[in-house]
Amino acid sequence: MSRKPFDPDRAVGGLFDAQPVAGKPAVGSPAKVAPATGAAAKDAPAKDAPAKDAPAKGPAVVGVSALSQLIRSTLEGTIGKIAVAGEISNFRAVQGHWYFTLKDASARIDAMMFRSAAERSSCKPVDGMAVIVRGEVTHYPPQGRTQIQCSAVELAGAGDLDAKFRALCTELRELGYFDPEKKIAIPPCAMCIALLTSAHSAAEADCFDAAAQTFPATKIFAVDVRVQGEQAAAGIARAIAAVDRSAKALGIEIILLVRGGGSQEDLWAFNERVVADAIFACKTPIVTGIGHESDTSIADLVADLRAATPSRAITEVLPHRETMVQQLSGSTRRITRAMNTRLLRLGSSLELLARARELTDPRTTLTLRSAVLSKHARHLAHAMVGCMQMRESRLARALARLQQQHPANRLATASARLDAACALLRRVASVRLQRSQERVESAARTLEAIGPRAVLERGYSITVDASGMPLRTVDTLAVGERVTTHLAQGTLESTIDALSKRDEST
Repeated sequence: MSRKPFDPDRAVGGLFDAQPVAGKPAVGSPAKVAPATGAAAKDAPAKDAPAKDAPAKGPAVVGVSALSQLIRSTLEGTIGKIAVAGEISNFRAVQGHWYFTLKDASARIDAMMFRSAAERSSCKPVDGMAVIVRGEVTHYPPQGRTQIQCSAVELAGAGDLDAKFRALCTELRELGYFDPEKKIAIPPCAMCIALLTSAHSAAEADCFDAAAQTFPATKIFAVDVRVQGEQAAAGIARAIAAVDRSAKALGIEIILLVRGGGSQEDLWAFNERVVADAIFACKTPIVTGIGHESDTSIADLVADLRAATPSRAITEVLPHRETMVQQLSGSTRRITRAMNTRLLRLGSSLELLARARELTDPRTTLTLRSAVLSKHARHLAHAMVGCMQMRESRLARALARLQQQHPANRLATASARLDAACALLRRVASVRLQRSQERVESAARTLEAIGPRAVLERGYSITVDASGMPLRTVDTLAVGERVTTHLAQGTLESTIDALSKRDEST
């Protein structure tokens, strides 16, 4: 079947669609010439047709390296920066560099990301993840591979932030950032606090108002940080580290990280890995109050204490004025009771001294001595009764020990131990006898399988001479000598009529 001639006017794809400039043909398309008619059409030679005798000229010959460089320069110079959406497969990390394949339903392309860019990426790819990669299309000549050199990888789709939040939560949970035992205890009565939030914001004003109403004696250092935007996360992390370094010198006991409400995008700075790392590394207790009660950020999960709102955060760590008043009242009552008790003891001492002076009178000496002797007598009687009871108890314990050492009891114990040993010996002997029987039976089966009778049962025979020795060669026999052949079933006697030796070379 003949092929139809090519008509550039009907070509699709834009190659011949450019409009020509007046007086010049369009770039990339041949000039349109009115077709010749009649004899002129026959005699007019084709403008670009080669002469009949001229040899046809092919394309210039280039090397593989030159072609690879041409492809690379064409791709990098034509496409430039690009963002591509697709699904990750065959992901692998080699010495910190990322290599993977980006694919969709009908095509795939290789992609890679250098370690320096991968370390800055907040999204770690896994197989099956839908992502958007940003970078440049390049050609790698040594392997002849066209690939995307990525500068950034981010999750694709409407749920990007939620997916990133869940992915980072999973990673930090595995690293122990959320473990309760790693939380730092909050001081019960903090007198100096560092407040990290945006200056002149509603959150800062709420915190100052709550502090004034709760416990105005507490000193507050206000640290101005950006809480929204691309550079907010890095600024928050630097501020936490700086305050932590100076906390001991400034007497700071607690760091408050707060921000007012907003959308998920507005609060996203508190979901960045750099903020989580800074909070986890901080030695000073950190309390967060970010957004509203329903908002939960990664900073809240890593912090030592999370409050629902900024004002709640500061009231959680400050002592309440009413509580302090009650504690002061209780302390006052305890001191008063202690002083009264001390005064009563001193009064009793004075009374004893007065009685001692009265006792120095000779008339009361005899009475006092009699009372002392009676008291001593009572003490002696009590001591004798206690001594007798103690001796009776010691005797009872000695009798109990003697009963335990009685020969009959010791004999019963030894008999029980002997019975147990005999039973154990019988069990061990039975087990060993059974194992020995099993080994004997196994050896008997083996001997039976490889013994002469088993060989005879397979159709072989054994021939012996007159002395009963098995015959292995004809060198020891003579014509006329009698031999006996043993079969599986019976024996037969025979006389040698002739001898022949097998040729070993055949």
